Amino acid sequence: MTAGNARILFVDDENVIIKGLQKLLSDEQWQCHYVNSADEALAFLKEQEVDLLVSDFMMPQRSGIDLLTDVKQQYPQIIRILLTAYIDNAQTTKALSEGHAQQIVPKPWIDQEFKEIIRSALRQSEQQKKHSLEFQRLLNSIPLLPALPESYSQVQSCITDDDVDIEKMANIISQDVGMASLLLRWANSALFGQRYHVDTIKKAIVVLGTEIVTNLILSESISKSLAAAGSIAAGFDMKKFRSHSIATAAIARLLIKSVYSNDADLQDRSFIAALLHDIGWLIEANYFNKQYQQVVAKNQQEGINYLAAEREVLATDHCELGSFLTEWWALPYFISSAIAMHHEPKSSPVDPEIVQAVYLANQLAYRFGYGCNDVPAGPEIEQTLQDKFFLNEEGLEILQVETEKIVEAFSN
Repeated sequence: MTAGNARILFVDDENVIIKGLQKLLSDEQWQCHYVNSADEALAFLKEQEVDLLVSDFMMPQRSGIDLLTDVKQQYPQIIRILLTAYIDNAQTTKALSEGHAQQIVPKPWIDQEFKEIIRSALRQSEQQKKHSLEFQRLLNSIPLLPALPESYSQVQSCITDDDVDIEKMANIISQDVGMASLLLRWANSALFGQRYHVDTIKKAIVVLGTEIVTNLILSESISKSLAAAGSIAAGFDMKKFRSHSIATAAIARLLIKSVYSNDADLQDRSFIAALLHDIGWLIEANYFNKQYQQVVAKNQQEGINYLAAEREVLATDHCELGSFLTEWWALPYFISSAIAMHHEPKSSPVDPEIVQAVYLANQLAYRFGYGCNDVPAGPEIEQTLQDKFFLNEEGLEILQVETEKIVEAFSN
């Protein structure tokens, strides 16, 4: 979808608001349409396809919430935004919490903020169209996907095409004690083979490299923000989730190092992809609490394979959710590819070694005792992969010992 192809329908009973919107958006390339009532909007949608619906709340006959509720049921692929001067109204809050509206924009709005919300919604719409209607229905039942964490964006701003401002990056990271401590622990871990103590953030950045630093910050920021929101589903163990992610990242890097000992870039990429491999689980446990608990019940009480249970309840799985989120954030393709395939590896046109390493690392993390949410380990590892990564009895024992050291360092 290009800007010129994006189609938006605005609904407001006040002509002065319609004229204001027309003036505000006159310099945009979007195809904008305007109607004055919920009935007109539904009639329009029967004849025309749109990507985004923006409706006023208070209108005669039928309210904007009534309209968005109908659109959610009849046209699940359309993203829905509610305009309202009653931001604290109980109905408005309910509309957002129940997914009828995916974003609330207060009246009067701030022009540039409103435009950016529209751009964000259209980007999500474009990404969703690559997936099934069921997947679009699921995503459009929750608020708009979160933007990249601000801490990640701030650190990324220190990196240009030809230079890195390590001093500025270190200052930004140092303002967050938890984040600074995390980087120092990774920099001093056995995984990165330092022979001397790393005691400053600047040294940690040099040791780890900017790509790993920014993605460590991304992973930690997501976990912290979702945990702080207090909406994680009952039964989701954040501590086990962190341990599993750390173990998988460590194992993936060690696996790649065993085969490609001189390719530090490939080792780093496998570490990053493995660290983020289960990010879809966080989205699932945070935004789809009830469905998540149904999935767990089917897996534990009925013995249904976890992925099969997810697909039965959600019409998708945490692999597709996580991959979609990283695509939405425009993270490198090797990350989304590894996330999408970490349970069912397939031939990947980009970094197939990383996909294999993350798949193996995820399986081995479970076998080494670092599982997540009581999901059992997967099937036996194919002999070809065991041979490729030297996973004989001795190799597995060494790998497990190294993993235990690393995870233990982060649990203290």
